[in-house]
Amino acid sequence: MQGWGKIKAAAEYAGIKERTMRNWLKSGLRHSRIPKGTILIKYEWIDEYLEAFAERENRVDQIVKETMSALPFKSFGRMK
Repeated sequence: MQGWGKIKAAAEYAGIKERTMRNWLKSGLRHSRIPKGTILIKYEWIDEYLEAFAERENRVDQIVKETMSALPFKSFGRMK
């Protein structure tokens, strides 16, 4: 989706509650505040914000994989 949305529309786009969207804004989600105080969020910025977390998660997966491959055993297999 392209364009801009107010907090309610942006929250619906992300599938979250408005309170969570406000917390994301406090946590660094880019947004614009027009002179009358209305907050507008570009939908693209929501996607970028969420992608940053996906990258971190992938990095954790990579670290776990590297650590597990360095261990002296191959797998536990099924225990009987």
